[in-house]
Amino acid sequence: MLGRLRMPVEKAVTEYAKLVKDVFSERKYTGSTLYKGTRLQEALKAMIRDATGGEGEMMNSGRESECKTAVFAMAGHNLNAGLPVMFRSYTATTNPGPDCTIWEALHATMAHPDLFKSIEIADSGISQSFVGGELGCSNPLAHVLNEVSRIYPDRQIASVVSIGAGHARTIQVPIPSRWHRTQDVMVMKDMATDSERVAEEMTLRFRGMRGVYFRFNVDQGMQNMKDGSWERLDEAMQHTKAYLRKGETNQKLEEASCTHLQPASTTAGEVPSISEATTQPAGFKRCPAPTKFYTGRQGENSQVISCITGSNHELRICVVYGLGGVGKTQLVLKVIERTWGEWDHIIYVDASSSESIEKALKDYAVAQNLGQSHEDLIGWLESCGKRWLLVFDNADTPSTNIKRYIPARGRGGSVLITTRLYDLARLAEGPSSVCHLSSMSQTDGTALLVKIVSSGNQSLSEDDLKSAEELVGDFGCLALAIVHAGAYIAHSPDMTIANYRSLFLSQRRRMLDEYNELPGIAKLDERGDTVYTTWRICYDQLKPESRELLWLIAYLHYDGIFAGIFERAARNMHSKYFALPLTDRESEALSLVKRFLSRFLDSDGNWDTIKFGRVTADLASYSLIEFDRKNLTYRVHVLVHDWAKVVVPHTHELAAESF
Repeated sequence: MLGRLRMPVEKAVTEYAKLVKDVFSERKYTGSTLYKGTRLQEALKAMIRDATGGEGEMMNSGRESECKTAVFAMAGHNLNAGLPVMFRSYTATTNPGPDCTIWEALHATMAHPDLFKSIEIADSGISQSFVGGELGCSNPLAHVLNEVSRIYPDRQIASVVSIGAGHARTIQVPIPSRWHRTQDVMVMKDMATDSERVAEEMTLRFRGMRGVYFRFNVDQGMQNMKDGSWERLDEAMQHTKAYLRKGETNQKLEEASCTHLQPASTTAGEVPSISEATTQPAGFKRCPAPTKFYTGRQGENSQVISCITGSNHELRICVVYGLGGVGKTQLVLKVIERTWGEWDHIIYVDASSSESIEKALKDYAVAQNLGQSHEDLIGWLESCGKRWLLVFDNADTPSTNIKRYIPARGRGGSVLITTRLYDLARLAEGPSSVCHLSSMSQTDGTALLVKIVSSGNQSLSEDDLKSAEELVGDFGCLALAIVHAGAYIAHSPDMTIANYRSLFLSQRRRMLDEYNELPGIAKLDERGDTVYTTWRICYDQLKPESRELLWLIAYLHYDGIFAGIFERAARNMHSKYFALPLTDRESEALSLVKRFLSRFLDSDGNWDTIKFGRVTADLASYSLIEFDRKNLTYRVHVLVHDWAKVVVPHTHELAAESF
């Protein structure tokens, strides 16, 4: 309407509303489609006749100097690779589209298979069938950029503005059932029409080119708008106006408008591909991309994004903390990917030690000509006025004192910290700035395992799907365990999920350590830790009495651990009477327990709650145990509980007797 028919914006809105009402107000009650293709043709012809004076106006106007317009459809008999057919208003020598009328091109691009029958268009004497571009090409921007690069290889791009039709409803994998196989088709359609996937790829492609790519898409209220919901246009308008009133949207609109008043900065032929867009200047560690198998965590993603992007006037510090292996780093990498276009600078820092932090900050300062030391970069961040994101990943060592590396101020700046250290949560600044990450949900964990295993071209039976759910439960929904097990199963052609679970239940540590034996190409991360070694860094920093308490907890149930049981045991341990003489092992075990509990009794034999509290706080500070404030009990993750038995420095028999 805006391009080929040259309608003013207001008239285009009015004509579109009229078209929708004329076409969708009457449903069919028989046949495979919901609406009549003849009504669509009549409405399109009437609109074109009103705009141009004739309904037979051709799509290719023959006037090469006019605004170039293209619409997309899919060949009805060839949906391979999601490659669309372009109907252009101009002449193309490479892959030209059919030479047809405007109404035929519009019918083709609107012919969603559920709504209208496909349209047959004759081209060079051969009739071809076309269906709507929603199947496989609901967001054609990648194809548009290729076309721009071909037509204008040396011209400058002022901006790329992408306007969505509202977020698609959440894609869910149906529960497998032989009675509901039609759901599979519905899911695949939803996946095909999920244009946000392409939008995210474009954000990645244009990161580092601030002020070039702008995406506008109503983010709430549109999920349940079904195809053909013409009677709810007023509702859609309300959601759109609410979206436009957002400060973030207004800012993007103003920035997009300003780009047309400034010289263009990017050459069309130089628009990077997605793979090229992931590279950064040499000289400092680039920010890794999240795993392609990333699953779930939508609430936590939204929380972190809202915190770090919510203000341009104050420094925001968001702390993501939790047990090692729950997926903190992957969550943050996904957040970075989704907000890449928000930042002028993204500085990724390995925060495992003071040395690694200072080196990363210095390297970035030198590479960007901002100074020669980590102090120079911190000072620049405090005063530059740019939009920057500083990421401290794996800040798990208390002695590092990460606070001294955080800029004291920074208008438009944000800091992200991932850590196992609960105490670092006190560094957080801003709304919803503390994100406690725990295990995945059962549904997300199962979906992640199935996704990884299926990547190895393994066909999954219903028994395997059931076993996947059970195995994820055995893992306590720990992300690292799920990923490592999935990679092992995907790599092993003779290993099913059911077989793996059977082996895991009898050889827990061995099966999870097998990940380290995989060839590099089969691994899904670069870290050297397995599930049973990832917590060692925390264990090595525990106080001696904290380690002993962990050994004791390893032989209790992992949940509902009441602190009072230790106090009662300490008070009664000297009055305990045994009817039969103790064996040597029993005597040694009793001696170990008495020696440990005696530490928390004062000279009068009274329980020292404060001293015992220091020990539990030490364990909790590394996220090795959690306190349930509702039930006033402690709990430990089921795999940490099993791992703790491995680090007990006594024989299993003595430990079992003692603890």
